[in-house]
Formats: sequence, C-alpha cells, structure tokens
Amino acid sequence: MLSDLLARFRALQRNARLYLISNAMQAPTAGAAVVLYTLYLNALGYSTKFIGIVTVVGAIGAALGIVIASPLAHRAGYRAFLLWSNFIGGFSIAAQLIVPTPPVVLVTTLGVGISLALFLVINTPLLTTYSTAEQRISLFGLNNALVFLATIIGTLLGGFLPGWFLSAEVQSSAWMQALQPLLVSGAKAQAYELALLATGVIAVPSIIPVFMMREEPRKATAATGSAGDDMLAPPLRARMGAWLRAVRVGAVGVAGRFAVAEGLVGFGAGIFFPYANLYFVNQLGVSTAYFGVLTTVYSVAIAVAALVAIPLARRWGTMRTGIAAQVASLPFLVAIGAFPVVVIASLAYLIRGFLMAVTTPPLQTYLMGAVPDKSRVNASSAYNVSFQVGGALGAGVGGWLIALAGYQASFFAAMPFYALSAVLLIVWFGFGARRRD
Repeated sequence: MLSDLLARFRALQRNARLYLISNAMQAPTAGAAVVLYTLYLNALGYSTKFIGIVTVVGAIGAALGIVIASPLAHRAGYRAFLLWSNFIGGFSIAAQLIVPTPPVVLVTTLGVGISLALFLVINTPLLTTYSTAEQRISLFGLNNALVFLATIIGTLLGGFLPGWFLSAEVQSSAWMQALQPLLVSGAKAQAYELALLATGVIAVPSIIPVFMMREEPRKATAATGSAGDDMLAPPLRARMGAWLRAVRVGAVGVAGRFAVAEGLVGFGAGIFFPYANLYFVNQLGVSTAYFGVLTTVYSVAIAVAALVAIPLARRWGTMRTGIAAQVASLPFLVAIGAFPVVVIASLAYLIRGFLMAVTTPPLQTYLMGAVPDKSRVNASSAYNVSFQVGGALGAGVGGWLIALAGYQASFFAAMPFYALSAVLLIVWFGFGARRRD
C-alpha cells in the first residue's frame, strides 16, 4: 500500500504535491485544536452558551469570507489565497491565545473564519485543477489521508502536553515561573494555553511549500478572454449574484442541491461536534490524554476511510457510496448519547466518524465532475458556505440545548438533519444507479 501511495504522489503535478505537503504540515496544529480548544475555553470559565456563540461567529465569518473571496480566486490565484489564509489564521489564533478576553476571542474568531474561508474557496478547485480526470478521486483521497494521518501527531500532543505542563517538575521550573505573568489564570487553563501555543509552532514551516508553488497563468477563452471572467465583473454580481445563483435549488441543479444537503449536515454537526470533547471529559470523566488518544484513533479511522472510499466509489459509484455511508452512520451517532459508557460511546464515536469520512471524497468528486470548469469555484463555495452557515446555526442551538438538557440531547437532536440530507440526495440524484459517475 505504501509503495502505491508513493507512486501516486510522485505522479501528481508539482503544485499538487507541494499543496499536499503544506496541508500535512498544518494538520498537527489542527489536531491539537480539536482536542484542546473548547476545553481551553471551558477551563477559562466560559459556558457552553458562550462556546456556542464563538462557534457561530467563526462559522459566520467563514461563510461571509467565502462569499467575498470566491469571485477573487481566479484573479488573485491559488498561491496568494493560501498565503493570506496562513497569515490571517496564524495571527488570529496567536492573539486569541495570548489575550483570551471575550471581545478578543470573538473578533479573532472572525479572523480564523476568514482564514478558513480562503482555504475552503480554493481547496477543491485547486485539487481539481492540478490533476487529470483519472487522478482526481485518488488525489482527493490522498489529500484527506495525508491530512488525517498527520493529524495523529497533533491529537497525541494535544492529549498529553497538558498533563506534562501540569507536572510538578514543569510547574516548578524557572522558565514556567518566568512565563506566569504572561499566561492566563488557573493551572489547567495555562496547561491548555501552552499546549495550543506549542503545537501552533509546528504549523509555521507549512508556509514554505506554498512559497514554492508556481502560480499558473489562466487560459484565455473566446467568450470571456480569461477563465472565470464571468465571475469577476461587474463587482456586485461577482460578489453576490454568482453565489446566490449557485445556491438556488430549482434552476441551478447540482450545485444548489448539494449546498442544501451539505447545509443540513453542517447543522447536525454543529449541534454536537464542537462539544464532543466536553462530553467525554466533563460528563464521562475521561482524561485529556484519553480523549487525545481517542481523537488519534479517530484520525486513523478517517484516514483509512479516505483510502477505502476510493475503490468503493469506483466500484459502486460516487453517489451510492456517499449516501450509503452517511445513512449507516446514523445509529452510531445516536449511540454516543444513548449509552453514556466510555467504551460504548468511544466505539460509536469512532465508527460514526469513519462512515462519515467515507462520504467526503465521493461526494466532492461527483460535484466537481458535474459542473463546468469555470463554475467549480462557485460550486465549491456554495457547498462550503452552506456547511458553515449550517454549522453556525447548529452550534448556537447545540450550546443552548446542552445548557438546557445536557450533552446527550445534542446527539439525538443532530440525527434527523443527517437523515434528511441523505434523503434529499437520494431524491435529487438517485441511489440505485450503479455507475462510476
């Protein structure tokens, strides 16, 4: 398997290889944040309601950023967008960790959302542009696999670093005493803060492969003069009209319908996923190290799922594979909350994540193959902005629901939205057709 992966990696275009390397170098930091971020806010004394507001602000920032940025992707170029994404995201996260007051957290969360937007706008089109039709599904799967495998490092560090920072040896060290005036209050919050800062340093070198990428010139067309010009002028239509047309279900078809289905998935995910670590640590009583290991296994499962999705989609068709995996995940989503026992909830959490990860490469491939080349940025934007808006609304509902009814209720509340998304995909695109899409 390893030799096959290396052969597929070497066969990719130069920009695609550099992009995969940069993504993999950033993944450890993202993995640590999954384990630690909401625990950090909770340790600072923020309630699930405030954490929900933070999630809402970040998701709305990403959604607005996507709408603003998508018309500029062709003009500015993929490399420039990646550079801005790294700069804005890095500055915002650093500021938020150093001065985590409510106003700073909310404002910098907008910056994180914008950074995410710049990445989401170009991720799928970039992978599509720098690959042939035959390479495409392999590239999507390879990207997901490399990112999630690299995330393992971050989740392990995120799980074990807080315990190390809390150890008596570290707490009594001279450098720790020197840092005390610069850190937040509370030993546990300090441990989370230092762990997040330490893992954030890992992502800094990821900018190097982006600098090494070559910006490709846009090919001229007879109708517009350059690829994507129809999305660039006039400015108002470029910024709003194209995206609004993309999310209209009736007239546009594939892009709009995918946007609606993905918005439902985002809403369901927003209800429970931002609070999963709080559920395991606060309610089930596991340690941060345990949740770090659980998230590591989760990352391995997702990486394997990304690889499994490739042959499954080739054999059964992209749409059939994506929908079947999403439906199969529903019982396990419910089981996480229905059985508040560490072993059962952990297994259900892993299996649900694996099955949902199987859906991603096939559905992305179907969407990119079903829209014209010049519309891929808009289609990707509609797909991602719908997930972000759905996630924003879901996170707000989830924070309120958990404060009112407890963590377990969030898993039950999320299930119908995943189910409805799958039903709509079946109605709109069919399920029984056995084809390669």
